[in-house]
Amino acid sequence: MFGGSPIESWEGAAAIYSYAGSGGVHLFLWISVLLCVGTVVASIIAENRAEAEAKRLVEEQK
Repeated sequence: MFGGSPIESWEGAAAIYSYAGSGGVHLFLWISVLLCVGTVVASIIAENRAEAEAKRLVEEQK
């Protein structure tokens, strides 16, 4: 059952990497960076607007 691997030698073994040496890796990296930065910027803008609106409403009630 636990007899081991049928591979007897690793000589001649090779590996294939998808997108190795191409621009695909860099493209996906920059897309993910831009999405993360865009999310942070959008949340900062939304929070600043909400805070300004809350301050305006408090000032109106005084």
